[in-house]
Amino acid sequence: MEAAEYDTLRRLEDRFWWYRGLHHLIVAEIVRLAAGRPQLRVLDAGCGTGGLLIRALTRLPNLSVVGLDFSPHALRHARGRGLPRLTRGSVEALPFRAEEFDLIVSLDVLYHRAVEDDDRALREFHRCLRPGGTLLLHLPAFESLRSSHDAAIHTARRYRRAPLAAQLRASGLVPRRVSYRNAALFPALALVRFLRRGQAHGATPPPSDVRPLPAPIDALLYAVLRAEELLLGATDLPWGLSLFTRAERAIDGGRAREARS
Repeated sequence: MEAAEYDTLRRLEDRFWWYRGLHHLIVAEIVRLAAGRPQLRVLDAGCGTGGLLIRALTRLPNLSVVGLDFSPHALRHARGRGLPRLTRGSVEALPFRAEEFDLIVSLDVLYHRAVEDDDRALREFHRCLRPGGTLLLHLPAFESLRSSHDAAIHTARRYRRAPLAAQLRASGLVPRRVSYRNAALFPALALVRFLRRGQAHGATPPPSDVRPLPAPIDALLYAVLRAEELLLGATDLPWGLSLFTRAERAIDGGRAREARS
């Protein structure tokens, strides 16, 4: 992303509807995975300004967490939050030993143009997960939604459900859940993105869609995401602005049966 986008993200991440909804979903997954464990070793691969890790530690202070990001600008913001374990590095060459983590979270990272080979990154996630460990991914969906927002955040690729599941399998991971997300807002935001597509080709990248909103509108959008989260807990969604994925590294290298892909 542009450096200014990290500054905007740090200002808004803790209260902006999109991030609050996403972080609530992911933290709920972390809480579920941590149940009954003395410790859960977590890597946030592409931690940005650290909002997810702060939210997770607020719920589960005994997590063992590491944040990794390629951007020094993002890491400066994350350090300003007081996060103790932060590392600069690429998701394509994780600076960690094999089987180090129980959980790897990577939210809206693999799409980025700085990630030259997203398949290599998935193989690195597989390498650093312990057998039986979990990968949580969140990625932008549908190339047709590309707009000026993508120019601002340096989008190289958008994803669809079936090809992403195939990429996970090829990396050695077992897809457990690959579902679209942000389905209720899809028609309206897809229209906005379509109308703004021409701005993506300007000489100066325009600002992203992350910008302050009037409090009632922000609260309404957040409520929509929370309501949809209940539906997502029961079934996969057939379309959406994003893809939410849960995958696992098979135990002992065996081939595990896929629950949902």
